[in-house]
Amino acid sequence: MLSSSKLMAAPLYLELAPLEEAAKQIDHLFVFRDTGVLSGGGRGRFATDLFTLSVTRDDSSGARVSLAPPRSGFTPRPRPFHGVVAGLRLSSRPKHLPESEVLDTLASELARVQTGDDDLPALIAVLDGLARDLRFAAPPGAYSDRTERRKVRADTGVSRRRLAASRRFRQALGQLASQSLPLSDLALDAGYCDQSHMSVACRIFAGKPPGALRAQSVPHRFDLSLQDTRLKDRLRLVIDE
Repeated sequence: MLSSSKLMAAPLYLELAPLEEAAKQIDHLFVFRDTGVLSGGGRGRFATDLFTLSVTRDDSSGARVSLAPPRSGFTPRPRPFHGVVAGLRLSSRPKHLPESEVLDTLASELARVQTGDDDLPALIAVLDGLARDLRFAAPPGAYSDRTERRKVRADTGVSRRRLAASRRFRQALGQLASQSLPLSDLALDAGYCDQSHMSVACRIFAGKPPGALRAQSVPHRFDLSLQDTRLKDRLRLVIDE
């Protein structure tokens, strides 16, 4: 259990692409570590069209596992987060949760990265192993269109149209780290009619305008202990204010 934010290393959020051999339902791996900085001041959880399988260590309890369904909109946090969480984001629900031994190993690695960055590669290796072992009931597109609509609503509580909108926002979010691409061009690349429509979506799904989100995003400026080029090449997003 974490007893003080002083025991925590600097706040960090990062996303990495999965290994090529991972199931195609796995969109990315993530690590989030905070002392109430990135999660404070009216901030919250962004909308997503993905399931989140994660293990969390924070001030309130020991390590715990969760499988969260997609979120249809921005969700403010009731209180700032003090702790570390890591896991996978998935396009569909896994057939089974991971074995307890794997989750115990992941929880142990979380304890290591709460105080520094040197053990991040080991944590990512555990996440990669988790990604390789996950199995899914059926691949995307295995159902008829009507059945797919019913299944999406039953699994997520959200319509396919809403999930598509949050997917478009996620695509835009991933491109915001490009400081050279004008926001108007980014909006068109992400599938929006224009920049104003993207701005509305960002406020709905992230609680902030695109410019504020871009200011938080770092494309590949990464001074953490990920010296392996194969890990650096997998980076999608880094937020480390």
